[in-house]
Amino acid sequence: MTVIGQDAAALLEREQRSDRLLANVLGDVLPQRLADRWVEAQFANTPMKRLNARQRTDIAARLHDWRIRPSGTVGYKKAEVTLGGVDTRGLSSKTLESQTHPGLYFIGEVVDVTGHLGGYNFQWAWASGHAAGQVV
Repeated sequence: MTVIGQDAAALLEREQRSDRLLANVLGDVLPQRLADRWVEAQFANTPMKRLNARQRTDIAARLHDWRIRPSGTVGYKKAEVTLGGVDTRGLSSKTLESQTHPGLYFIGEVVDVTGHLGGYNFQWAWASGHAAGQVV
């Protein structure tokens, strides 16, 4: 994602005189459905030119500080192993911090690490979480 941190503020400034709706501007750098839901939950979906500097700063700050909180689980019987994920070449091998977005860490199965069956994915989740947690 390119809209993390100061990138969000720059994007909103570039579009400040635009007739485009806020969700559509964010949809250029986020999946559109995610942008739609995020804007729906946080702000009115207003044309960019109607947002003043304070509002744009607030939007960028909320996007930067946004936390995702899982609402639940469907349990172990539905747990699955995935293939692919965040490329390890873009992460610090010691802390799992993104090399392009300082302060952003990736752990567990979201990282493109493949292991054998038998609990190795759990070990990777715990180990990678521990490594990132030591520096956060």
